[in-house]
Formats: sequence, structure tokens, C-alpha cells
Amino acid sequence: MLSLTDKWVKAAVEHRVLNIDYFSWRTKHEYTKRDIEPDFVGTSRNGRNNGLWATFCHLRKRGPRVFELDSVKRFSVTSKTFVPSSKGRWKELIPIYGEKGLKHIDFGGEE
Repeated sequence: MLSLTDKWVKAAVEHRVLNIDYFSWRTKHEYTKRDIEPDFVGTSRNGRNNGLWATFCHLRKRGPRVFELDSVKRFSVTSKTFVPSSKGRWKELIPIYGEKGLKHIDFGGEE
């Protein structure tokens, strides 16, 4: 079964929308369910933020967003696809996608 990070990489490269339950500790102090368009895993270009990056959050109707790995409590891939952002970093994940053979692995069930 794929980890959240592996699913994020696979979904970013294959342009699939993920549905996550995320604990919003900075603002709401509650769980929020949201559909997101995954883009990148890692550190921001300026080195200030690290986590799971999305170019667009369907709940907030804007992007980009970064989610801390340990704050995502549930995740699943949806049947929805998206057009990647021209400013996105998903292409940086292609080597990881290839090395892990993610093209040939099903997303699997909900986590």
C-alpha cells in the first residue's frame, strides 16, 4: 500500500485530485475535508516551508497551499483530474515517480 507521500507524488505527476482530512491547527483548530491538486513534496524554493504542496485547494478556491505531513489524517484519490499549473513543481517529482515504479502501482484504498 502506498504512503501518503507516494500517493502525493503519483497524483501530482498523473494530475489526479486528492481528498484529504487535514487538521487546521493554525486557524480553525479542527479537521477540514478538502479536495486538492497536489504539486510537490518537499521544501519551498526559499527554504521557509516544508511539506505537501498543492497548487489549488477546492475549498479555498485558491492556491498554493502547503500541508504538514503529520496533519493529514486521511487521504484518498478521486476520479477527478486537473490541468497542472504552469508554475507548478510536479515535474521535479518525475524521477521519484520513475524510481519507485509508481506508474505501475494502483493508488489502493483510502488511508
